[in-house]
Amino acid sequence: MKRLSSSEIAIVAVLFNPDKGDIENICLLANDYKGVIVDNSATPSFPHKYLGQMKYICMKENKGIAVAHNTAIDIIIQEGFAKYIILIDQDSRLPDGYPLSIANEFIQIKELFPNLAALGPTVIQKETGEIYKSAIHPENYAESNFILKKDIIASGCCLSVEGLKATGLFDTSLFIDFVDTEWCYRAKSKGFIFGITPNVILKHKVGRDEIHIGKHIVSVSAPFRYYYQYRNFVILCARKYVPISFKINFGVKFLMRFFYFPFVISEGRTCWKNMVFGIKDGLKTIFKKIIS
Repeated sequence: MKRLSSSEIAIVAVLFNPDKGDIENICLLANDYKGVIVDNSATPSFPHKYLGQMKYICMKENKGIAVAHNTAIDIIIQEGFAKYIILIDQDSRLPDGYPLSIANEFIQIKELFPNLAALGPTVIQKETGEIYKSAIHPENYAESNFILKKDIIASGCCLSVEGLKATGLFDTSLFIDFVDTEWCYRAKSKGFIFGITPNVILKHKVGRDEIHIGKHIVSVSAPFRYYYQYRNFVILCARKYVPISFKINFGVKFLMRFFYFPFVISEGRTCWKNMVFGIKDGLKTIFKKIIS
């Protein structure tokens, strides 16, 4: 069985106003792996003396996760040393040897499923240890080490350079929310598949807070995120390659949140206003494309 070396892997780490723990998290990778750190902060936040083998780019403003990812991936592809790219968020806490573990799982699974484009870890809530998974839909095991998914979150996932070249990079018009989802559906429309592995664990927190409703975990984001969530959902609903199941599932969730969030979460009214503005701007975007 082929095993990768660290020289065949590149790390893409995105920062935005990181705290000390976030910086230390990335520093642990810099000595062992090549890659690119893209900082969306207004001023440089990463100490250059700890860069190791990594390159560092400060954007000097928040240009969004898609621009940050694409900036780093473009550099990696141009340099041509990496076959696999690992995407890391600043608040994801990686166990020792994580990049090699997820990349080696990728190549093992790809031997059985040649059209594999991206592999994610099993994500657990870093504070409670709960596994993020659907309380409604059962896991679809294709193999003991591979669970098929319709889409996966970007943080901690392993992407093949081959798949990125075939599918294209991330959609910068979306800025932040559903950037990874849109890429997965676009790649799926080109014949690729995705999934997660139970053999690799990543500690991460989705959103700023959580509400527990029975077995459901509802992630609560910062208020400004609801503008992008609702705007981008409306935009994606107009795209033919985005599956009906996504449009229905998130349509129901977002409709319910539109009515109960103002009453049950902190800053609920601000979230609601951002939802309204997001819906309006999403519809404007669709109409502009129809007219043009």
